[in-house]
Amino acid sequence: MLPEHVVAINKYNEELRDLDMAKAKGPKRPTRDEFELEELGERLVEAQQEDLEISLIVWNWDQRVTGKITKMDSRTKMVHVYDNGEEVKVPFLDIMKVVSSD
Repeated sequence: MLPEHVVAINKYNEELRDLDMAKAKGPKRPTRDEFELEELGERLVEAQQEDLEISLIVWNWDQRVTGKITKMDSRTKMVHVYDNGEEVKVPFLDIMKVVSSD
C-alpha cells in the first residue's frame, strides 16, 4: 500500500468515528414503562371512539398536534389526526401526552 492510501484510509476511519459519535449524542426519546404506554393507548382509543378533539404533545416536535383521531394504524404504529384540514401522522411512541381540548 502506498503511504497516501494509508493516510486516506486513516482519515476516512476518523470521519466515520466522528459521525458515529455525533449520532450517538443526539437527543433520545424518554423511555416509558408498560403502564404509561397502556394508559396513553386507552386515552387515544377513548378519544377516537367518542370523536373528541384532543391535543397531542409529541416528542421533539415544536408544536402540539390538535384535532380528531381518524385512524390508529397498528401495522405502522401511527396515529392519524385530522388537524386544520389536513391529516397528520404521529408515531405512537413519540406521543408524550394526550390532553383534552375542551
